[in-house]
Amino acid sequence: MINDGLGVEDPLGEARGDTGRVLVVDDNTGIQELLDMGLSSEGFEVISAANAAEGIAKFLETRPNAVLVDVLMPGMDGYELCQRLRELTDVPIIIVSALRNEAEIIKGLDAGADDYVTKPFSVNELTARLRAHMRRRRPRATPERRVAFEGGQLVIDLDAQRVVRDQADVHVSPTEFRLLAYLAVNAGRVIPHKELITQVWGADAERLGPYLKIYVRRLRQKIEADAAKPRFIISRHGTGYAFQGRPAQASA
Repeated sequence: MINDGLGVEDPLGEARGDTGRVLVVDDNTGIQELLDMGLSSEGFEVISAANAAEGIAKFLETRPNAVLVDVLMPGMDGYELCQRLRELTDVPIIIVSALRNEAEIIKGLDAGADDYVTKPFSVNELTARLRAHMRRRRPRATPERRVAFEGGQLVIDLDAQRVVRDQADVHVSPTEFRLLAYLAVNAGRVIPHKELITQVWGADAERLGPYLKIYVRRLRQKIEADAAKPRFIISRHGTGYAFQGRPAQASA
């Protein structure tokens, strides 16, 4: 179960109340000190770990609200760490890495990271992105809404931010849920790529939009009986995607 907003938000917007405990996993002590100083000055509590194994141990011990992960570390790398953390949690994970090429960014997002920031970076921008991801996880005081498809075989709880397939919970990342929820509430309509990208990433659309296909593929693997022959998320070549099926309100 996750808590993540559906609307477009500016990841560079200010929200000074969005603070919490942040775990920084990086073997570079200079980066650790920089982030500790920068995030602490903004009201965050910072916990540092020098490698992935220590990062997992400290995550279990301190239960942070977000995690910043380097890629190139001795032993387990940041990609594997993301995958392991995703088995434990839905808190925001941001990769902060010197690896800048598209293949590495795709690999990081595919490993379960919510965002990918390249070094050198602006601490102010990183802090703002961190606030945005944490802000999206706040529960909303609205009536519970759930939509069901195929007679309840697939249920999407828009407020609890929960996905159930064949009566079993489906683990989705915050970004995956935003994408799935927007498709589902617009079931039957072909949604252009640009509209989807804007709804999912907001002001980050231009930077992260090229990875839309990756998230669609991951969602299909999680909710479709056969990802190669999707029943729900249908591609409209050159146009966008459509969620196939007639939604019905599920019982609250």
